[in-house]
Amino acid sequence: MIGPAAVVMLSIDGLRADLLDDPSLPLPALRGLAARGARARRLLPVFPTVTWPCHTTLVTGVSPARHGVVGNLTFDRARGAVVEHFGDRTDAQVRAETLWDRLHARGARVASICWPKTRGVTAIPDNIPEFYEQELFEQYASRPLWHELAKGGLRVDRYGPWSAKHALGPMQDWLTLEAALHVLRVRPPRLLLLHFLTLDSFQHDYGVASPEARWAAAHMDALLGRLLDALGGLGRLESTALMVFGDHGFVDVGTVHHLNQLLVEEKLLEVGAGGAVTRRRAWAAGNGGAAHVYVLDGAPRTAVDRLRERFAALAGVTVFEPRHFPDLGLPPPAVHPGQGDLVVAADDGYFFSGHVTAEAAAAAPVYLAGHGHAPSLAALAAAFVMAGPGVREGVDVDSLSMLDVAPTAARLLGVELPAAQGAPVAATLAGA
Repeated sequence: MIGPAAVVMLSIDGLRADLLDDPSLPLPALRGLAARGARARRLLPVFPTVTWPCHTTLVTGVSPARHGVVGNLTFDRARGAVVEHFGDRTDAQVRAETLWDRLHARGARVASICWPKTRGVTAIPDNIPEFYEQELFEQYASRPLWHELAKGGLRVDRYGPWSAKHALGPMQDWLTLEAALHVLRVRPPRLLLLHFLTLDSFQHDYGVASPEARWAAAHMDALLGRLLDALGGLGRLESTALMVFGDHGFVDVGTVHHLNQLLVEEKLLEVGAGGAVTRRRAWAAGNGGAAHVYVLDGAPRTAVDRLRERFAALAGVTVFEPRHFPDLGLPPPAVHPGQGDLVVAADDGYFFSGHVTAEAAAAAPVYLAGHGHAPSLAALAAAFVMAGPGVREGVDVDSLSMLDVAPTAARLLGVELPAAQGAPVAATLAGA
């Protein structure tokens, strides 16, 4: 197989599997890639189907049980603290070998713009992690790159504000693309990781089939078109393999279960003035269509059984116990301090929150659509296309596991991921 000089992995957050089959959506860049390369009609994500676990699997080829990122939001029993992987607000590192680890060991350059779980990663010399606070951008973004972008007139001083508000998401994605184009011009990497978020945000806020979400899908395609044009202008389009995918699909939601309010009712959670938690005997970390439920020190011995019954009685809810965790790709609680004692999954149309009071829930933004649900829900599948040197033309496979994406990228890059649970997808690779 003649491999590419470079690989670009572009994640369009929330790029649903069905979007490419909607003829009324203008997606010329995505469809053009599919026409000259390979497509999977369904990319099957890991559980929970939220951004940080999925993106970590996309660069490791292993499940959350192996890489350790078991949710956007978790609770660390050892520290007694909520852990926000969301927004890379934690220093917790990935527990598995990544594509950037392999390439760095080979002396190959990696660049990453707005990719989750890259905070503090020294193996990526050109790195702007996915944050929401400007102070984190200023602290952790690669200094030479950050200063170059600012000197060139890009408003990196607005990366935080543009990232924090869904309505400003198109500006964030524009800035992400401009940063990537700069890197391609001045320090071409062997692997470029990119992540766009507007489609995810607009589906959350307006619904799966809303005019706003449809505009966002077309806008993401236009950004991809700009990336392809830039590669062409640099004379690198024919030598670059592109992998473009979503991290999960979406479902419209109409019913929200506030799990921590149920824990207050069960006297396993105490709340003081202003809604502050004063004592936790249990905790629920909501991840959209899934949640980890932790039974902590001081809880009655019967608490797990009681909560299993209480949550199972909720409409549209399935409760999983530790014996189910291996099949879900999750670790046992005994070996991972962030793994819940129970995991609850919502049916289509249902959603979980972590708000501890009715007042906090009423003040929070209302999501009309969400994700996090079990990947067995058909609507949670994502889109996947790839094209370029080393990729077969005209390939159309029915489904692809998210575990297979990183090994497939590794094969294109000429490296291996020995610990990966997935495998390179031979049907998509020329000469395989």
